Amino acid sequence: MIPDRFIASTFQRISNAADRQFGGIVRRIGEMFVIRLAIRTAKEISDDDVSHMAAGVAYYALFSLFPLLLGLIAILSFFLGSEQIQSQVIELTGGFLPGSELLVQDNIDAAIGVRGALGLFSVIGMLWAGSAVFGALNRSINRAWDIQTDRPLYKGKPRQLLMALTVGILFALSFSSATVVRTAETLSRYDVPALGFLVQQVGQILLQGFSFILVLAIFLLIYKFMPNTKTYWKYIWPGAVLGALLFEVAKNLFIFYLERSTYQNIYGSVTPVIVLLLWAYVSSLILLAGAELSSEYGRMRNNIGRGVLLTVDEGAVEPVVAVD
Repeated sequence: MIPDRFIASTFQRISNAADRQFGGIVRRIGEMFVIRLAIRTAKEISDDDVSHMAAGVAYYALFSLFPLLLGLIAILSFFLGSEQIQSQVIELTGGFLPGSELLVQDNIDAAIGVRGALGLFSVIGMLWAGSAVFGALNRSINRAWDIQTDRPLYKGKPRQLLMALTVGILFALSFSSATVVRTAETLSRYDVPALGFLVQQVGQILLQGFSFILVLAIFLLIYKFMPNTKTYWKYIWPGAVLGALLFEVAKNLFIFYLERSTYQNIYGSVTPVIVLLLWAYVSSLILLAGAELSSEYGRMRNNIGRGVLLTVDEGAVEPVVAVD
């Protein structure tokens, strides 16, 4: 029978040899900035309970969607006809909210029917109701930056309204770009049919690229202006870029899943609501994870420990954040 001491010493020698052979490589990998950033971000996502915060944001997003759509339709009605508004809004919701077309169809029809009665104050009221999701985002992103203080209502609510309006303007720009591309496709088919196919393919690539740029712009604006603190562009861009990429990937995977699943048999008539809520949760999860990444990236660039809020008063050469 082999003695236990012999077995232990053999394993020890093997362990020492492996450490000499691979230990340096493992340590160098562990010291890599990207690896350390990923580990710290994952730890913060767990500590800040991002999954539960994303559920709260998704809840508010569900109730904010239709007031925001109504306000957006009221604004677009000054520039587009009813059919154009309907097709563009449905296409947009299909692109950014997969599976929501059936749910928003009736609401869009009703909104178009009453848009003439909506005055300026009605539009502001819709934006006010729809800005609730930005309030939830504000609280969640503050947690990512370890910020404990709240803005007064007279400062916080106008900022949320401004964010809602800005996002609406960005969506309106996406409408314009889609309209231009489709007009070019139609004209090219009539003039040069062979050119129509080429224009269509190029147009689809341009629309996909613009979709990514639009999402990236929204992420950047949220990370820049939502926290109750001053943040710096060079610290928030990694989280925004990665978040926008993940959003586009998740959107296409979600569409792929919806086209092949039998979820209608499970949820029946409430399927559109469930699908919309699920997508809102996935989007919120990506958005908040990107905020955690931006926060940790800024802290690591300034050699600050996790969970520490750096202010200008602490004498940093270039602080990550400054108290508002």
